[in-house]
Amino acid sequence: MRKLFLSVLFLMLAIPLWATHQRAAEITYEWKGGNAFEFTLTCYYTSSTAGIERDSLLMEWGDGFSDYVPRVVYQNLGDDYYLSVYKMIHTFSSAGTYVISMEDANRNYGVVNVPNSVGVPMYIESELVINPFLGYNNSVKLLNAPVDKGCVGKPFYHTPSAYDRDGDSLSYRLVPCKGSYGEDIPGYTYPQASGVFEIDPVTGVLSWENPMLQGEYNVAILIEEWRRGVKVGSVIRDMQILINACDNNVPQIAAISDTCVIAGSTIDFVVAGYDPDGDLVTLTASGAPFELSASPAVMTPETASGLNPAFEFIWNTQCAHIRKTPYQLVIHAKDNSFPIPLSNVRAVNISVIGPAIDGLSVTPHSSLSTPHFQLSWNAYVACPNTEAIRVYRRIGSSSYQPDYCETGVRPGYQLVAELPAQATSFNDTNGGTGFEQGVEYCYRVVALFHDGAESKPSEEVCVLLPNNMPLMTCVSNDSEDLLGHRMLVKWVRPREIDPQYAAPYSYRLIRNLDGVETTVYSGIDSIFLDAEVNLAEVQSLHYKVEMKDANQQVMGTSSIANAVLLTGTGGDKMASLTWTEEVPWIIDSTEVFKKIDTVFVKLAGTTAMEFMDVRVQNDVTYSYYVRTFGHYTLEGVPHPLVNYSAIIEVKPTEDEPEPEPDEPVYELPNVFTPNGDGFNDVFIPMRITPDLINKAETHIFNRWGRVVYETEDIFINWDGNASGTHLPCAPGTYYYVCDVEMKTPAGLVSQRLQGVVMIVR
Repeated sequence: MRKLFLSVLFLMLAIPLWATHQRAAEITYEWKGGNAFEFTLTCYYTSSTAGIERDSLLMEWGDGFSDYVPRVVYQNLGDDYYLSVYKMIHTFSSAGTYVISMEDANRNYGVVNVPNSVGVPMYIESELVINPFLGYNNSVKLLNAPVDKGCVGKPFYHTPSAYDRDGDSLSYRLVPCKGSYGEDIPGYTYPQASGVFEIDPVTGVLSWENPMLQGEYNVAILIEEWRRGVKVGSVIRDMQILINACDNNVPQIAAISDTCVIAGSTIDFVVAGYDPDGDLVTLTASGAPFELSASPAVMTPETASGLNPAFEFIWNTQCAHIRKTPYQLVIHAKDNSFPIPLSNVRAVNISVIGPAIDGLSVTPHSSLSTPHFQLSWNAYVACPNTEAIRVYRRIGSSSYQPDYCETGVRPGYQLVAELPAQATSFNDTNGGTGFEQGVEYCYRVVALFHDGAESKPSEEVCVLLPNNMPLMTCVSNDSEDLLGHRMLVKWVRPREIDPQYAAPYSYRLIRNLDGVETTVYSGIDSIFLDAEVNLAEVQSLHYKVEMKDANQQVMGTSSIANAVLLTGTGGDKMASLTWTEEVPWIIDSTEVFKKIDTVFVKLAGTTAMEFMDVRVQNDVTYSYYVRTFGHYTLEGVPHPLVNYSAIIEVKPTEDEPEPEPDEPVYELPNVFTPNGDGFNDVFIPMRITPDLINKAETHIFNRWGRVVYETEDIFINWDGNASGTHLPCAPGTYYYVCDVEMKTPAGLVSQRLQGVVMIVR
C-alpha cells in the first residue's frame, strides 16, 4: 500500500513538473568577425518554475563541441508565458556548414497535434554556412514573437516578421516539429483546418483557415537564406498557437500594394485598419525598414488605436539602402475583443532602387579596319556606393519602356562590359571583331551595387554603321530546283558610297568551300547561281563580295555569309535535325519541311536551330529541308531574306548497343543551350568512356578564329562563357578542335576531332 501511495504521489508531482516546459523556441546568430559568431537562443515557457530552473541550456555547435549557454534575460510576460534568452559566442575552426541545435525536455502538457507532448523534447536547429567567397552571414532576426492566439472557426494569420541585415533572399516553408535527436515527432500532424493551413513561401505569412478544435498547437517554420542562388543559412522556429472557443472576427487592414522608391527619395503613405465587429483596433508595424542604422523608417504615431486607427509610414531612403531584395514591412492589427483578441497581418515589400544613368549616346565609327561604336554617358554621381557600370547590347530595338520599379534590362540584351564605377565611356569593338552593316545595335547602361542589384536602366540608344559596303542577302540552295543543290547568291549595293569612288561599279564574288577560297564571279550583276557546288556534299561553305569602282579600286568587302547547313541523325523512332546559318543579317525563324509521299509539307516553325521528328518509323528513310527567314534593320533592303538548306535523308534505327569496354568512345554534340534551364546547359561529350580517355585538349574558336575557350578537361564543360572575361558568348556557330588520346588494345592512339557547335540561348 505504501508503495502504491508513493507511485501515485510521484505521478502527481511529475505531471506539473513536466508541464512547466517549452512552448516555443528558436536559435539565431550574428557574425562577430573571423569565424566567431554570437548565438541567441530564445525560449518561451509555461511557468516560472521552468524558467527559474533553466539558467543555462546545452547547445551543440555542429563541429563536435557543445557548451552550456547562460541565460541573459528572464521575463514574466503574463498569462503563463515566460521568456528566457541565452547568449554565447562560439568560434569555428574553419569554413564549412554547421548545424547548431538545442534539445530540451520537455514540451508543455496537452499540445493537440503532438502526441504525449509532455514527454516529447523540444528540439530546434539552425544552419550556419561559413563561406568566405560568399561573404560572412548573419541569420534572420525574427521580430514577431513565436506565441499567438486565435479562435475556432475564424481565420488565423501570423508572420515571424523576419529581417535579414545582409539583404539575402528569404524563403519560408512549414516542416514537422522535431523531438528526440532532431527526428520528426512520431504521430505529429499539422493543425486541422476547414480550409487551408499554409505559409506563403515569399512573404512568410502563415494562414490557417480555419481552426477546427480549441487547444494548443505547435508548428515549425523553416526560414532559409539565399545569396546569389546559394543557400547561406537557415533558422527553424518552433512556435505555439493557442486556439480558444470565441466569437470574434479578424480585424482588417486596408490594402497596400508592394512598391518601390528611388534611393534618395522619401516614401510616405498611410496605413489604416478597422474591425468588422466594431472593436477597438491597435495598429503597429515591424520589419526591415525600422532596423536600419542609417535613416530608418518611422511611424507617426508609433502605435495607432481606435475604431478606425491609422498611422503614417515615412522613410527617407539613402543610396546605402539599395539592395537586390526588397525590404519587408509587416503591419499588425489587433482588436481588443474578450476573451481572445484576434490579430491580422499584412506584409508589404518595398524595393529601394538606384536611379537610371542618363545622357547615353552612341557614335558609329566605320573608318577603321574594325568598325566599332563609341558610347558615352554622364557620370553617375547620384550614388557614390556604386561598384561598377554595366553595358548591355542587343540587335534591334527592344521598344519597351521600363516600368517605374523595373531595374536591370529585360531578356534579349547581352552583357558586353563591366566597367569601373567612375567610367563615362566605352569603345565597343565586339571583342575585336567589329559589327555588321545594315543591322541596328541598341544599348542600355546600368549601375551595379554590392549584392548584384542593378539600377533602373538608361534610355535605349540605337545606331547603325554607315552602309558603305555591299550587303549579302542570299546564300541559299536554289529554290527553283532544291534537288539540284546549286547555290543561289545575292547581294545589294551600298547606299552610302564615298564620292571619291567613280561609277560604274563592279563586284567580285569569293567562295570558300571546305577551306578553299575561289573567285567564282566578276561583273556588274548582284546575283549569281553557283552551279559548281553541291550543297548536300559540303562541310563548310560561305561567300563574300568585293566591290570596285571604275578605276578598279577596291571600295570594300561585304561580311561573310554562310550557307544553311542541315544535318540529321536517326535514333529509335526519332529523327533529330540541327542546322547552322552564320549570316550578317538577323535570323527570325525557321520552317522545317518533310517529304510525305511525293510532296514536301511543313512540319513546324521554330526560332531554335534544332528539331526532333518523332512521327517516324525505324528503318524507313525520310527526307527533310529547312527554310530560314531573316532581315536587316536597314530600310530599303529586301525583306524577308529567305534561304534554303540542302535536302537530307535520315533513317531512324534502334539504339546502337553500348560499345565494348575496350573500345574508347568520344563523341561531341553540335548544339547546346546555355540558358540556365538545367537542360543541355553545358557543352560536354554526348558519349564518352572516361576510363579509356587518357587526355583531351580542346580549343573553341569563334567565326573569326579567335579562341573563346580552351581546356584539358576530358569532359570539356564549356558553359558558353568566354575564357578570361567570363562574359556569355553570343548565340551562333563556334568551331572546335579536340585532340584526344585514347587507350586501346594497341596502345595509346591520338585522334583529332574537328567540327562546329551551335550556341542557342
